[in-house]
Amino acid sequence: MQSAVSMTVSAELFLPHIGTAFSVRWQADEAADPPITLRLDEVAIARTARADHRVFSLFFVGDAAFMLQQGTYFLRHAALPEQPMFLVPIAGARDGYRYQACFNLG
Repeated sequence: MQSAVSMTVSAELFLPHIGTAFSVRWQADEAADPPITLRLDEVAIARTARADHRVFSLFFVGDAAFMLQQGTYFLRHAALPEQPMFLVPIAGARDGYRYQACFNLG
């Protein structure tokens, strides 16, 4: 597994993990709070005029019994290093709440 410092964030990094679980924490300290699980539902890539500008969104689905508030959380996946992401609840769905993390890199 790569360290968070050497990892380049990109849509392609997350594409193989659609449908898999991410552990979500409020703080980086594992003992600080119990994790919540979100499933990566979609990776949406936006086209831009500049080749060096990358814009994409990650969409997650979580439990219908609990809604995360908008804010920064620490997400971890078995194949990726833990990383902070700003999550926004965007909709309630039959299978749970839907969240979006936007990336605008370039």
